[in-house]
Amino acid sequence: MSARPAEVEISSTAPRLAADEAAPLVGLDSLVMRNVQVALRAKLGDVEMTVEELLALKAGAVLKLDRALGEPVELYLNDALVARGEIVAVDDNFGIRLTEVAKG
Repeated sequence: MSARPAEVEISSTAPRLAADEAAPLVGLDSLVMRNVQVALRAKLGDVEMTVEELLALKAGAVLKLDRALGEPVELYLNDALVARGEIVAVDDNFGIRLTEVAKG
């Protein structure tokens, strides 16, 4: 006697679309998207060094970045630049006052 595979019935309560119909897209500014958490990264500047210099770093070392004081800090969402601003003090923390924001 051979075993028969189990039969599974798949059903959906979602309405079926005709082959030529497309589901409406959800806009990024819709209520669905507004509560999605994202992480922004602030970039103060860059420094290049050799691996030897990196391995020689000690606590208290100062790295000179390629930006001058007063130059804008850049805010990135993933790798996309979305805003620029300046560093400010907020209570006992640092903050960024936005000076330029990308258009939607």
